[in-house]
Amino acid sequence: MKVLFIRIVSFVCLSLLCMPMAMAKPLTLEDAYQLATANSPQVVAQRYAVDAAQAQVSEAKYYWAPKFSLSSKFGPMPSTSDSKESQNDIWSHFFEDEWGFTTRNSLEFWLPLFTSMKVYNTHELAKIGLEVEQLRVENEELNVRYDVARAYYGLQLAIAGEDVIKEAEGYVERIQTEFTRMLEEGSDKVSKTDQYRIDIAVANLYRLKDQIHASRIYAEKALSVHTRLDLPIEVEEMDFSDDVLNLKSYEAVLDYARLHRGDLKLLDCARDAAKLQAKIQWLNWWPDLVLAGEATYRFSNAVPEFTHKDDFYFSDSYNGYGFALGFVLRWNLDPVSQVFKVRQADAKADRITAQRELAISGIELEINKQYYEVDVKRHNIEITKNSRRAAKRFLTQELMNYEAGEGDVEKLISALTTFIEQRSLYLSALHDYRVGLVRLQLAVGASNMLDLVEQENTAL
Repeated sequence: MKVLFIRIVSFVCLSLLCMPMAMAKPLTLEDAYQLATANSPQVVAQRYAVDAAQAQVSEAKYYWAPKFSLSSKFGPMPSTSDSKESQNDIWSHFFEDEWGFTTRNSLEFWLPLFTSMKVYNTHELAKIGLEVEQLRVENEELNVRYDVARAYYGLQLAIAGEDVIKEAEGYVERIQTEFTRMLEEGSDKVSKTDQYRIDIAVANLYRLKDQIHASRIYAEKALSVHTRLDLPIEVEEMDFSDDVLNLKSYEAVLDYARLHRGDLKLLDCARDAAKLQAKIQWLNWWPDLVLAGEATYRFSNAVPEFTHKDDFYFSDSYNGYGFALGFVLRWNLDPVSQVFKVRQADAKADRITAQRELAISGIELEINKQYYEVDVKRHNIEITKNSRRAAKRFLTQELMNYEAGEGDVEKLISALTTFIEQRSLYLSALHDYRVGLVRLQLAVGASNMLDLVEQENTAL
Protein backbone atom coordinates (compact mmCIF):
# COMPACT_ATOMS: atom_id res chain seq x y z
CA MET A 1 0.00 0.00 0.00
CA LYS A 2 2.81 2.34 0.90
CA VAL A 3 4.62 1.56 -2.37
CA LEU A 4 1.42 2.24 -4.35
CA PHE A 5 0.95 5.58 -2.60
CA ILE A 6 4.54 6.61 -3.42
CA ARG A 7 4.02 5.67 -7.07
CA ILE A 8 0.83 7.72 -7.28
CA VAL A 9 2.53 10.78 -5.75
CA SER A 10 5.48 10.38 -8.11
CA PHE A 11 3.14 10.13 -11.12
CA VAL A 12 1.24 13.27 -10.10
CA CYS A 13 4.46 15.26 -9.56
CA LEU A 14 5.83 14.08 -12.91
CA SER A 15 2.59 15.03 -14.63
CA LEU A 16 2.69 18.50 -13.13
CA LEU A 17 6.28 18.98 -14.24
CA CYS A 18 5.45 17.85 -17.76
CA MET A 19 2.47 20.19 -18.08
CA PRO A 20 3.13 23.21 -20.30
CA MET A 21 3.84 26.39 -18.35
CA ALA A 22 1.19 29.06 -18.56
CA MET A 23 2.13 32.07 -20.66
CA ALA A 24 3.39 34.97 -18.63
CA LYS A 25 1.04 37.92 -18.54
CA PRO A 26 2.24 40.80 -20.74
CA LEU A 27 3.75 43.68 -18.81
CA THR A 28 1.43 46.67 -18.52
CA LEU A 29 2.66 50.23 -18.33
CA GLU A 30 1.38 50.56 -14.77
CA ASP A 31 3.23 47.39 -13.78
CA ALA A 32 6.37 48.82 -15.34
CA TYR A 33 5.90 52.03 -13.32
CA GLN A 34 5.59 50.06 -10.09
CA LEU A 35 8.63 47.90 -10.81
CA ALA A 36 10.72 50.93 -11.73
CA THR A 37 9.67 52.84 -8.63
CA ALA A 38 10.75 49.93 -6.46
CA ASN A 39 13.85 48.75 -8.35
CA SER A 40 15.31 51.60 -10.38
CA PRO A 41 18.90 52.34 -9.22
CA GLN A 42 18.16 56.00 -9.85
CA VAL A 43 15.36 56.01 -7.26
CA VAL A 44 17.02 53.58 -4.84
CA ALA A 45 20.16 55.74 -4.68
CA GLN A 46 18.11 58.81 -3.83
CA ARG A 47 16.29 56.94 -1.07
CA TYR A 48 19.64 56.39 0.63
CA ALA A 49 20.07 60.17 0.60
CA VAL A 50 16.73 60.39 2.44
CA ASP A 51 18.05 58.00 5.08
CA ALA A 52 21.12 60.19 5.54
CA ALA A 53 18.96 63.31 5.87
CA GLN A 54 16.75 61.54 8.42
CA ALA A 55 19.86 60.75 10.45
CA GLN A 56 20.78 64.44 10.42
CA VAL A 57 17.32 65.33 11.72
CA SER A 58 17.69 62.81 14.54
CA GLU A 59 21.16 64.12 15.32
CA ALA A 60 19.85 67.66 15.64
CA LYS A 61 16.92 66.43 17.75
CA TYR A 62 19.21 64.76 20.30
CA TYR A 63 21.64 67.64 20.52
CA TRP A 64 20.41 68.21 24.10
CA ALA A 65 21.76 64.85 25.25
CA PRO A 66 24.93 65.10 27.41
CA LYS A 67 28.24 64.72 25.58
CA PHE A 68 31.18 62.82 27.04
CA SER A 69 34.87 62.89 26.30
CA LEU A 70 37.30 60.35 27.76
CA SER A 71 41.06 60.80 27.54
CA SER A 72 43.61 58.39 28.97
CA LYS A 73 47.41 58.58 28.92
CA PHE A 74 49.80 55.83 29.89
CA GLY A 75 53.59 55.70 29.66
CA PRO A 76 56.88 54.78 31.36
CA MET A 77 58.79 57.18 33.59
CA PRO A 78 61.92 57.06 35.80
CA SER A 79 61.38 56.00 39.41
CA THR A 80 62.12 58.26 42.38
CA SER A 81 61.81 57.87 46.13
CA ASP A 82 61.32 61.56 46.86
CA SER A 83 57.77 62.69 46.28
CA LYS A 84 58.81 66.34 46.53
CA GLU A 85 61.13 66.22 43.57
CA SER A 86 60.12 68.37 40.67
CA GLN A 87 59.35 66.93 37.27
CA ASN A 88 62.70 68.09 35.95
CA ASP A 89 64.45 66.33 38.80
CA ILE A 90 62.52 63.13 38.23
CA TRP A 91 63.32 63.03 34.53
CA SER A 92 66.98 63.60 35.34
CA HIS A 93 66.98 59.89 36.35
CA PHE A 94 66.31 58.96 32.72
CA PHE A 95 69.40 56.76 32.40
CA GLU A 96 68.95 54.99 35.71
CA ASP A 97 67.88 51.33 35.81
CA GLU A 98 64.66 51.64 37.75
CA TRP A 99 61.53 52.56 35.86
CA GLY A 100 57.82 52.68 36.57
CA PHE A 101 54.76 53.96 34.78
CA THR A 102 52.30 56.82 35.03
CA THR A 103 48.70 57.17 33.90
CA ARG A 104 46.39 60.15 33.70
CA ASN A 105 42.66 59.77 32.98
CA SER A 106 40.02 62.40 32.49
CA LEU A 107 36.27 62.10 31.87
CA GLU A 108 34.60 65.31 30.72
CA PHE A 109 30.99 65.99 29.92
CA TRP A 110 28.91 68.97 28.95
CA LEU A 111 25.18 69.46 28.78
CA PRO A 112 23.66 72.38 26.82
CA LEU A 113 21.13 74.32 28.87
CA PHE A 114 20.43 77.36 26.72
CA THR A 115 21.60 77.98 23.15
CA SER A 116 19.71 81.13 22.23
CA MET A 117 17.40 79.16 19.90
CA LYS A 118 20.33 78.00 17.77
CA VAL A 119 19.64 74.31 18.30
CA TYR A 120 15.94 74.72 17.55
CA ASN A 121 16.64 76.46 14.26
CA THR A 122 19.34 73.94 13.39
CA HIS A 123 16.77 71.19 13.89
CA GLU A 124 14.34 73.03 11.62
CA LEU A 125 17.10 73.39 9.05
CA ALA A 126 17.75 69.65 9.16
CA LYS A 127 14.04 68.98 8.61
CA ILE A 128 14.15 71.17 5.52
CA GLY A 129 17.10 69.11 4.33
CA LEU A 130 15.01 65.96 4.80
CA GLU A 131 12.15 67.52 2.85
CA VAL A 132 14.57 68.38 0.05
CA GLU A 133 15.76 64.79 -0.25
CA GLN A 134 12.16 63.52 -0.21
CA LEU A 135 11.30 65.96 -2.99
CA ARG A 136 14.27 64.68 -4.94
CA VAL A 137 12.92 61.17 -4.60
CA GLU A 138 9.62 62.34 -6.07
CA ASN A 139 11.46 64.09 -8.90
CA GLU A 140 13.55 61.00 -9.61
CA GLU A 141 10.39 58.89 -9.67
CA LEU A 142 8.85 61.28 -12.21
CA ASN A 143 12.00 61.16 -14.34
CA VAL A 144 12.03 57.37 -14.15
CA ARG A 145 8.35 57.20 -15.10
CA TYR A 146 9.11 59.32 -18.14
CA ASP A 147 12.05 57.09 -19.14
CA VAL A 148 9.96 53.96 -18.58
CA ALA A 149 7.06 55.35 -20.64
CA ARG A 150 9.38 56.25 -23.50
CA ALA A 151 10.92 52.77 -23.46
CA TYR A 152 7.53 51.06 -23.10
CA TYR A 153 5.90 53.01 -25.92
CA GLY A 154 9.05 52.57 -28.01
CA LEU A 155 8.85 48.82 -27.54
CA GLN A 156 5.17 48.84 -28.49
CA LEU A 157 6.03 50.90 -31.58
CA ALA A 158 8.74 48.44 -32.61
CA ILE A 159 6.41 45.47 -32.19
CA ALA A 160 3.68 47.21 -34.20
CA GLY A 161 6.28 48.08 -36.84
CA GLU A 162 7.25 44.43 -37.09
CA ASP A 163 3.59 43.61 -37.75
CA VAL A 164 3.56 46.17 -40.57
CA ILE A 165 6.64 44.54 -42.07
CA LYS A 166 5.04 41.11 -41.88
CA GLU A 167 1.94 42.42 -43.61
CA ALA A 168 4.05 44.10 -46.29
CA GLU A 169 6.03 40.90 -46.79
CA GLY A 170 2.75 39.10 -47.43
CA TYR A 171 1.86 41.63 -50.11
CA VAL A 172 5.29 41.32 -51.71
CA GLU A 173 4.91 37.55 -51.76
CA ARG A 174 1.57 37.89 -53.52
CA ILE A 175 3.10 40.31 -56.02
CA GLN A 176 6.01 37.95 -56.66
CA THR A 177 3.69 34.98 -57.12
CA GLU A 178 1.45 36.83 -59.54
CA PHE A 179 4.42 38.25 -61.44
CA THR A 180 5.92 34.77 -61.86
CA ARG A 181 2.60 33.37 -63.08
CA MET A 182 2.04 36.09 -65.67
CA LEU A 183 5.67 35.93 -66.84
CA GLU A 184 5.39 32.18 -67.41
CA GLU A 185 2.13 32.68 -69.31
CA GLY A 186 3.83 35.21 -71.56
CA SER A 187 1.57 38.11 -70.56
CA ASP A 188 2.45 41.46 -72.17
CA LYS A 189 1.53 43.25 -68.93
CA VAL A 190 4.82 42.25 -67.28
CA SER A 191 8.50 42.32 -68.21
CA LYS A 192 11.72 41.00 -66.77
CA THR A 193 12.63 44.45 -65.45
CA ASP A 194 9.65 44.25 -63.09
CA GLN A 195 11.64 41.72 -61.09
CA TYR A 196 14.19 44.42 -60.31
CA ARG A 197 11.48 46.62 -58.84
CA ILE A 198 10.25 43.74 -56.70
CA ASP A 199 13.82 43.02 -55.52
CA ILE A 200 14.31 46.69 -54.58
CA ALA A 201 11.06 46.63 -52.58
CA VAL A 202 12.22 43.49 -50.76
CA ALA A 203 15.61 45.10 -49.98
CA ASN A 204 13.87 48.18 -48.57
CA LEU A 205 11.71 45.95 -46.39
CA TYR A 206 14.77 44.14 -45.05
CA ARG A 207 16.48 47.45 -44.32
CA LEU A 208 13.45 48.75 -42.45
CA LYS A 209 13.07 45.43 -40.65
CA ASP A 210 16.65 45.66 -39.33
CA GLN A 211 16.06 49.20 -38.10
CA ILE A 212 12.90 48.18 -36.27
CA HIS A 213 14.66 45.18 -34.73
CA ALA A 214 17.47 47.42 -33.44
CA SER A 215 14.89 49.82 -31.99
CA ARG A 216 13.16 46.93 -30.23
CA ILE A 217 16.39 45.71 -28.63
CA TYR A 218 17.24 49.23 -27.46
CA ALA A 219 13.74 49.79 -26.01
CA GLU A 220 13.85 46.46 -24.17
CA LYS A 221 17.21 47.25 -22.62
CA ALA A 222 16.09 50.74 -21.67
CA LEU A 223 13.01 49.29 -19.98
CA SER A 224 15.12 46.67 -18.21
CA VAL A 225 17.43 49.34 -16.73
CA HIS A 226 14.70 50.60 -14.42
CA THR A 227 12.41 47.59 -14.04
CA ARG A 228 15.32 45.13 -13.58
CA LEU A 229 13.44 42.56 -15.66
CA ASP A 230 15.28 39.93 -17.67
CA LEU A 231 15.17 40.11 -21.44
CA PRO A 232 13.14 39.60 -23.52
CA ILE A 233 10.26 41.64 -22.11
CA GLU A 234 6.72 41.04 -23.32
CA VAL A 235 4.47 44.08 -23.25
CA GLU A 236 0.87 44.69 -24.23
CA GLU A 237 0.15 45.31 -27.88
CA MET A 238 -0.11 48.88 -29.06
CA ASP A 239 -3.60 50.28 -28.50
CA PHE A 240 -5.15 51.81 -31.61
CA SER A 241 -8.33 53.00 -29.92
CA ASP A 242 -9.25 56.64 -29.63
CA ASP A 243 -7.25 57.79 -26.62
CA VAL A 244 -7.43 61.55 -27.12
CA LEU A 245 -7.65 63.23 -23.74
CA ASN A 246 -9.47 66.44 -22.94
CA LEU A 247 -6.74 68.36 -21.18
CA LYS A 248 -7.55 71.13 -18.77
CA SER A 249 -7.02 74.67 -19.96
CA TYR A 250 -3.49 75.97 -20.28
CA GLU A 251 -4.02 78.34 -17.34
CA ALA A 252 -5.25 75.49 -15.13
CA VAL A 253 -2.27 73.31 -16.08
CA LEU A 254 0.11 76.18 -15.41
CA ASP A 255 -1.43 76.82 -11.99
CA TYR A 256 -1.04 73.13 -11.20
CA ALA A 257 2.63 73.31 -12.15
CA ARG A 258 3.22 76.29 -9.88
CA LEU A 259 2.01 74.17 -6.96
CA HIS A 260 3.49 70.79 -7.85
CA ARG A 261 6.56 71.36 -10.01
CA GLY A 262 9.49 69.71 -8.22
CA ASP A 263 12.17 72.30 -8.89
CA LEU A 264 9.91 75.07 -7.59
CA LYS A 265 9.39 73.13 -4.38
CA LEU A 266 13.14 72.68 -4.11
CA LEU A 267 13.65 76.42 -4.58
CA ASP A 268 11.05 77.07 -1.88
CA CYS A 269 12.99 74.79 0.46
CA ALA A 270 16.25 76.47 -0.50
CA ARG A 271 14.73 79.87 0.22
CA ASP A 272 13.45 78.72 3.63
CA ALA A 273 16.81 77.12 4.41
CA ALA A 274 18.67 80.29 3.46
CA LYS A 275 16.42 82.35 5.73
CA LEU A 276 17.05 79.95 8.60
CA GLN A 277 20.79 80.05 8.01
CA ALA A 278 20.65 83.84 8.10
CA LYS A 279 18.70 83.65 11.36
CA ILE A 280 21.22 81.22 12.86
CA GLN A 281 24.05 83.55 11.91
CA TRP A 282 22.24 86.39 13.64
CA LEU A 283 21.68 84.21 16.74
CA ASN A 284 25.43 83.66 16.97
CA TRP A 285 25.57 87.14 18.51
CA TRP A 286 24.10 85.64 21.68
CA PRO A 287 25.83 83.42 24.28
CA ASP A 288 25.27 79.74 25.13
CA LEU A 289 24.98 78.32 28.65
CA VAL A 290 26.43 74.85 29.29
CA LEU A 291 26.64 72.63 32.35
CA ALA A 292 30.15 71.15 32.34
CA GLY A 293 31.87 68.61 34.57
CA GLU A 294 35.17 66.75 34.81
CA ALA A 295 36.38 63.72 36.75
CA THR A 296 40.14 62.99 36.87
CA TYR A 297 42.32 60.19 38.16
CA ARG A 298 46.14 60.16 38.26
CA PHE A 299 48.43 57.36 39.37
CA SER A 300 52.13 56.56 39.14
CA ASN A 301 54.07 53.72 40.73
CA ALA A 302 57.32 55.52 39.89
CA VAL A 303 56.61 58.37 42.30
CA PRO A 304 55.45 57.73 45.89
CA GLU A 305 52.16 59.32 46.80
CA PHE A 306 52.53 62.54 48.76
CA THR A 307 50.95 62.03 52.16
CA HIS A 308 51.33 65.50 53.71
CA LYS A 309 47.97 66.82 52.63
CA ASP A 310 48.32 69.90 54.80
CA ASP A 311 51.23 71.22 52.78
CA PHE A 312 49.78 74.20 50.99
CA TYR A 313 52.83 74.70 48.78
CA PHE A 314 52.95 71.24 47.32
CA SER A 315 50.68 69.52 44.81
CA ASP A 316 51.00 65.91 43.75
CA SER A 317 50.65 65.93 39.97
CA TYR A 318 51.16 62.15 39.62
CA ASN A 319 48.75 60.70 42.18
CA GLY A 320 45.25 61.77 43.07
CA TYR A 321 41.74 62.25 41.79
CA GLY A 322 39.27 65.06 41.53
CA PHE A 323 35.85 66.16 40.34
CA ALA A 324 34.52 69.51 39.15
CA LEU A 325 31.06 70.70 38.12
CA GLY A 326 29.95 74.14 37.02
CA PHE A 327 28.22 76.38 34.53
CA VAL A 328 30.06 77.63 31.49
CA LEU A 329 29.06 80.66 29.46
CA ARG A 330 30.30 80.54 25.91
CA TRP A 331 30.14 83.72 23.88
CA ASN A 332 31.67 84.16 20.47
CA LEU A 333 32.77 87.78 20.31
CA ASP A 334 34.01 88.30 16.76
CA PRO A 335 31.91 91.29 15.65
CA VAL A 336 33.67 92.01 12.35
CA SER A 337 33.36 88.45 11.01
CA GLN A 338 29.86 88.05 12.39
CA VAL A 339 28.53 91.20 10.71
CA PHE A 340 29.65 90.04 7.28
CA LYS A 341 28.43 86.48 7.80
CA VAL A 342 24.95 87.79 8.54
CA ARG A 343 25.07 90.01 5.47
CA GLN A 344 26.17 87.08 3.29
CA ALA A 345 23.37 84.87 4.58
CA ASP A 346 20.77 87.59 3.95
CA ALA A 347 22.07 88.14 0.42
CA LYS A 348 21.90 84.40 -0.29
CA ALA A 349 18.25 84.26 0.79
CA ASP A 350 17.39 87.24 -1.44
CA ARG A 351 19.26 85.64 -4.35
CA ILE A 352 17.27 82.40 -4.08
CA THR A 353 14.01 84.37 -3.99
CA ALA A 354 15.00 86.10 -7.23
CA GLN A 355 16.01 82.78 -8.79
CA ARG A 356 12.58 81.40 -8.02
CA GLU A 357 10.93 84.20 -9.94
CA LEU A 358 13.20 83.50 -12.90
CA ALA A 359 12.43 79.77 -12.68
CA ILE A 360 8.69 80.47 -12.80
CA SER A 361 9.16 82.37 -16.06
CA GLY A 362 11.18 79.52 -17.55
CA ILE A 363 8.63 76.95 -16.44
CA GLU A 364 5.82 78.90 -18.08
CA LEU A 365 7.71 78.82 -21.39
CA GLU A 366 8.44 75.10 -21.10
CA ILE A 367 4.86 74.18 -20.23
CA ASN A 368 3.53 76.40 -23.00
CA LYS A 369 5.73 74.54 -25.48
CA GLN A 370 4.83 71.06 -24.19
CA TYR A 371 1.12 71.81 -23.87
CA TYR A 372 0.62 73.04 -27.42
CA GLU A 373 2.94 70.39 -28.86
CA VAL A 374 0.58 67.78 -27.41
CA ASP A 375 -2.29 69.49 -29.21
CA VAL A 376 -0.37 69.40 -32.51
CA LYS A 377 0.48 65.72 -32.03
CA ARG A 378 -3.14 64.93 -31.24
CA HIS A 379 -4.24 66.60 -34.47
CA ASN A 380 -1.54 64.71 -36.37
CA ILE A 381 -3.14 61.41 -35.32
CA GLU A 382 -6.37 62.33 -37.14
CA ILE A 383 -4.44 63.38 -40.24
CA THR A 384 -2.34 60.24 -40.44
CA LYS A 385 -5.36 58.04 -39.69
CA ASN A 386 -7.08 59.35 -42.82
CA SER A 387 -3.96 59.06 -44.97
CA ARG A 388 -3.40 55.53 -43.70
CA ARG A 389 -6.90 54.52 -44.78
CA ALA A 390 -6.38 56.10 -48.20
CA ALA A 391 -3.07 54.28 -48.61
CA LYS A 392 -4.72 50.98 -47.68
CA ARG A 393 -7.44 51.48 -50.30
CA PHE A 394 -4.86 52.56 -52.86
CA LEU A 395 -2.81 49.40 -52.30
CA THR A 396 -5.87 47.14 -52.32
CA GLN A 397 -7.10 48.61 -55.61
CA GLU A 398 -3.71 48.35 -57.31
CA LEU A 399 -3.27 44.80 -56.09
CA MET A 400 -6.70 43.81 -57.40
CA ASN A 401 -5.92 45.42 -60.76
CA TYR A 402 -2.59 43.66 -60.91
CA GLU A 403 -4.04 40.26 -60.10
CA ALA A 404 -6.72 40.87 -62.74
CA GLY A 405 -4.00 41.48 -65.28
CA GLU A 406 -4.78 45.19 -65.73
CA GLY A 407 -2.10 46.82 -63.54
CA ASP A 408 1.70 47.09 -63.58
CA VAL A 409 4.38 46.41 -61.01
CA GLU A 410 5.64 49.99 -60.85
CA LYS A 411 2.30 51.35 -59.68
CA LEU A 412 1.81 48.42 -57.34
CA ILE A 413 5.24 48.88 -55.71
CA SER A 414 4.53 52.59 -55.39
CA ALA A 415 1.23 51.83 -53.68
CA LEU A 416 2.94 49.35 -51.35
CA THR A 417 5.65 51.87 -50.45
CA THR A 418 3.03 54.51 -49.74
CA PHE A 419 1.10 52.07 -47.58
CA ILE A 420 4.17 51.23 -45.48
CA GLU A 421 5.03 54.92 -45.07
CA GLN A 422 1.53 55.91 -44.01
CA ARG A 423 1.19 52.97 -41.59
CA SER A 424 4.53 53.90 -40.06
CA LEU A 425 3.54 57.56 -39.83
CA TYR A 426 0.31 56.61 -38.06
CA LEU A 427 2.14 54.43 -35.55
CA SER A 428 4.70 57.17 -34.97
CA ALA A 429 1.91 59.72 -34.47
CA LEU A 430 0.31 57.55 -31.78
CA HIS A 431 3.70 57.00 -30.14
CA ASP A 432 4.66 60.69 -30.24
CA TYR A 433 1.32 61.77 -28.80
CA ARG A 434 1.56 59.39 -25.86
CA VAL A 435 5.18 60.29 -25.17
CA GLY A 436 4.21 63.97 -25.43
CA LEU A 437 1.57 63.47 -22.75
CA VAL A 438 4.13 61.89 -20.43
CA ARG A 439 6.58 64.70 -21.16
CA LEU A 440 3.89 67.25 -20.29
CA GLN A 441 3.20 65.31 -17.11
CA LEU A 442 6.89 65.49 -16.23
CA ALA A 443 7.06 69.21 -17.03
CA VAL A 444 4.07 69.92 -14.80
CA GLY A 445 5.19 67.65 -11.97
CA ALA A 446 2.04 65.50 -11.95
CA SER A 447 2.37 61.96 -10.65
CA ASN A 448 -0.92 61.01 -12.35
CA MET A 449 -2.02 62.08 -15.80
CA LEU A 450 -5.64 62.23 -14.63
CA ASP A 451 -4.74 65.37 -12.66
CA LEU A 452 -4.40 67.22 -15.98
CA VAL A 453 -7.57 66.11 -17.76
CA GLU A 454 -11.12 67.37 -17.54
CA GLN A 455 -12.67 63.93 -17.17
CA GLU A 456 -11.39 60.46 -16.40
CA ASN A 457 -9.92 58.64 -19.39
CA THR A 458 -8.28 55.25 -18.97
CA ALA A 459 -7.44 54.53 -22.60
CA LEU A 460 -3.75 54.98 -21.87
